[in-house]
Parts: sequence; C-alpha cells; structure tokens
Amino acid sequence: MDKRLRWFDEGAPKLRQVLGRLGLDDVLPAGQNFYACPCCLMAYPREAVQADLLTVEDVPPKSVGGRPLLLTCKQCNNTAGSVFDSHAATRAETEDFMRGRITGRPLPMTSHVDGIPLRGTARWTDSGVQIFGIPKQNDPKVQAAHFEALDAYVESGNPQPNHSFTIHTRFDETRARISWIRAAYLAAFAALGWSYIFRGVMDPYRKQLQQPDVSVVPTHILRDPNASPERRRLLLVDRPDELRSVAVVMGEHTVFLPSLFRPMACDELVEAFVSRRASDERLSVNLDGKEVLWPRWATYFLD
Repeated sequence: MDKRLRWFDEGAPKLRQVLGRLGLDDVLPAGQNFYACPCCLMAYPREAVQADLLTVEDVPPKSVGGRPLLLTCKQCNNTAGSVFDSHAATRAETEDFMRGRITGRPLPMTSHVDGIPLRGTARWTDSGVQIFGIPKQNDPKVQAAHFEALDAYVESGNPQPNHSFTIHTRFDETRARISWIRAAYLAAFAALGWSYIFRGVMDPYRKQLQQPDVSVVPTHILRDPNASPERRRLLLVDRPDELRSVAVVMGEHTVFLPSLFRPMACDELVEAFVSRRASDERLSVNLDGKEVLWPRWATYFLD
C-alpha cells in the first residue's frame, strides 16, 4: 500500500501540471489530487488506492519476466492479463520449449511411438526432454502398448525409433504482440511522462488496448532471439531521421513508438522500418540517439 500511495503522490501533481500547460486546468476538480490510468485515461482520487481501484502494473508482464513499475486501473490491468498477456506468456513458453530452454515448466503434449499415442506433459531438463503420461487422460491399454513399444526400441538399441511428440498450446499471435506493444507504451510513459502519452499520435495505442478485436495499430515488432531475456533499454532514436522513434527494448522484443520530435503516426513509423527489411525479412539497421535509463518506477522525465 505504501508503494502505491507513493506512486500516486508522485504522479498526481505531474498530471495536473501537464494538464495546466495544455490549457486543461478545469478537466479535474480543484482542491484534490487525481491520477489517471495511462491506458484508459480515467482519473481517480487518492482513495482509489485503498479501494484497490488503482493497482500495481508489472512491465513487461510478470509472466514474461517483468517487474512492478507503475499504477494502472484495476479494470485495465485485469483485462490486459486475460486478453493480451496470457497470449504473450503462452507464446513465450512455446518458443522456449522449441529452443530447448530449461524453464522447469511442463507443457501439454501427445507422444507417439509407432503411432500409439500417450497424452501427458513434456519439459526440458539437463539430460534432455522428459515426457510424463497422465493416467486420467489415457486408456490404460493404449498407455501400456505405448510403453511396450518404447521399451522394445530401448532393448533393440535402434538409434532412430519411430517416435514423435506434439506440444499442445494455443495463443493468438496478434494479441501476444499487442501485449508487448502495451508494455512498451507503459515503459515509455513511466520514463517520459504524461507529456508523451497525451500527444495525438499516441491515441491509437490506447484505442487498440480498448478494442482488442479491431486492428488499430500495426503489430510490427523487431525480434532478436539471441538477446538476453533480462535486456531492458529505452532509446530516443534521432538517426537516421526517417526512423526517428522511441525504441523500447525488452528481452528479444523491440517496439518502436512515435518520436518525441516531429513524431510520425504509427502506420508511417512501421512502414519506415518495414521498407528497410531484406528479402528474407531480416532487418539490419544502425540506430543512434539518446539512451534513457530504464525506469525502476515512473519518473516522468518530460513533465
């Protein structure tokens, strides 16, 4: 509670200050501090913290390695968790498995030996893939036949058994990408402040978060599979000029948001990067600019 109240008390005066500069002094009632959820811009009084209407937001989502960074309203936070972040987490788990990363998290799968199925889970360990059958999901006779066929291959020493397994995960690629775009938007807000997100070029991003089934912003994200999951950077790109942007780097994901100066609309910005892709869809470009420290909490640099 103390952290949430402190974050409210740091952000609320900044909000009123920026609204004053924009000539919007009368938007909020006088004599009381308010904090606006950066995702929906709904304003809340300090009492909303005690009422759990303003909640701690992890950026990126905790399920993909994020940490507490700022406040968002309970509705936006909860909605994002089920509508966007769950898809990003499932995609990350699936990709980790396909890359052979040891995470300790088992995934649902079906193993086949000579075409005989076994339903259960699989996970990577230091010694390879561990497969576990789940009795309740299998016919006892089929399960027994599966293990008999597997034992026969072990006894024969055949280096190429007729064995395969299929991982069963389901996620929406677009919603997974929007989860990362949302995280980038929130990280940029925490670092740069209300002055950054109140600009007209940022309206489509909030609209996208409120309308998950409608395509509002392009979901182009630069990915580097070899990057450390812990990598966090925020770069104000000014060269080359046609790629000016705010680059938010989170692990292998880099999201490009509109620049501070002469910002391009989201469609124009994405098109500028897409036009640089090679025929194999790879993008190699040198970006120069000012690096901003990744915020440990909202710092409102521009406010």
